[in-house]
Amino acid sequence: MGDMALERVGQPGASGQPLRKGTSVTKHASPSRDGFTLIELLIVIAIIAVIMSILVPALAASRAEGQKVRCLANLREVTGAAFAYSSDDPNGILGPVHPNAKVFLAGTGYAEYGGGPGLAPYQSWYDYFDPRTRPLNHLIYGPRGVAAGSAPGDRSFFQVFQCPGEERGWQEWPGFGGMAVEVENPYFAANGTSFRMNNLAFNDGTVTGIYGRSHTRIPDTSITLAFLEARVYQTLWTNEVTGTLTAGELTGYHKKLGFFNVSYADGHAAFVDFGRGTYYDHLPQYGGKDARGTWGRMDTFPQELLNPHRPAGTSPPGATQLPPPPPPNS
Repeated sequence: MGDMALERVGQPGASGQPLRKGTSVTKHASPSRDGFTLIELLIVIAIIAVIMSILVPALAASRAEGQKVRCLANLREVTGAAFAYSSDDPNGILGPVHPNAKVFLAGTGYAEYGGGPGLAPYQSWYDYFDPRTRPLNHLIYGPRGVAAGSAPGDRSFFQVFQCPGEERGWQEWPGFGGMAVEVENPYFAANGTSFRMNNLAFNDGTVTGIYGRSHTRIPDTSITLAFLEARVYQTLWTNEVTGTLTAGELTGYHKKLGFFNVSYADGHAAFVDFGRGTYYDHLPQYGGKDARGTWGRMDTFPQELLNPHRPAGTSPPGATQLPPPPPPNS
């Protein structure tokens, strides 16, 4: 049978003595490896890279979706506060008019309804639109629930007026004349709120949005915009149908081109497309002051244009002639 490699129990060992039961016999194994080869390491790295290429976009999409949902929730809460304001207001105004806005001819009605201090003119503490004087703040935080001190853009405060995912306000665009402070910063940092009220205003001070308008004078409330992410308003200039600038789709705050969160005058909110092919042409009877599309409408025609600040035929001093703002009631 050939030589036996192992000695049997009971047979003599190399010493001539028989092996006893239970005695172990050592086998000489080949040397063991203490690590991976270079090829094995490269295979492991490649597998990890493939897994990460799948997971990272999925995690980013999940994060963007979460931010969009939280933004919508805040937008609904702001809109709900506007409805509570309308219920208390003797004229049923849905878009609050700040008492200090009456010293301005135009250019108000979009941010001073509520929220925190801003970097933009008149939006900070001890200024015309001091957060302690903003109408919806009284409903959300109580008459004395806002104390001066937070810095513009501090996300620890006024969280209901924030849209998670908003990194900048206006998008840089050829020919667009937005204030630099609203382009270089989040809209929340510039104005104290991420959400612009639909004021659809004109240089003569007249308005056909919800600003200063009774809820009973807003037609088609289920499709009339109430509050919106700021760039929605910018699409008035950048759309390919009625816009006056280079046409194109704006980048949304939630990683989807042309899509933004908005709320409507019946209280519901949605994530809506304002991109290419969503704007309708102007109706001839409204002189280019209407704004409508697949997303709904900003104007309130055939209701009349109004100036929420003063009777027709009167005008206030210019901004450089403004007296010091009155102190807040706090």
